[in-house]
Amino acid sequence: MTALTWVLIAVGLMTVAACVVRVHRMGGPSREVAIALPVAAALALPGLLADQAPAVVWGLWGATTIAAALTWAVANTLRDIPDRAAGKARSTS
Repeated sequence: MTALTWVLIAVGLMTVAACVVRVHRMGGPSREVAIALPVAAALALPGLLADQAPAVVWGLWGATTIAAALTWAVANTLRDIPDRAAGKARSTS
């Protein structure tokens, strides 16, 4: 079970990294990111609860959960910022 837990944590970290790239390219949240981030945060939790996992595994799981929350917060903030290109076009005209 320990190997499965490590694999699930690695998958969660890669999912968060992929969501960060997607949010950066799109400049805001998308439906895929909204689904993937909570799944990435909770992916390894059953393995952690079923096994007596070491503290480092719990720490990585916590880091994944915090990274997922911060990614969503950045995406939500980027969604609320007005388009900079439209503002420059209006000011130069």
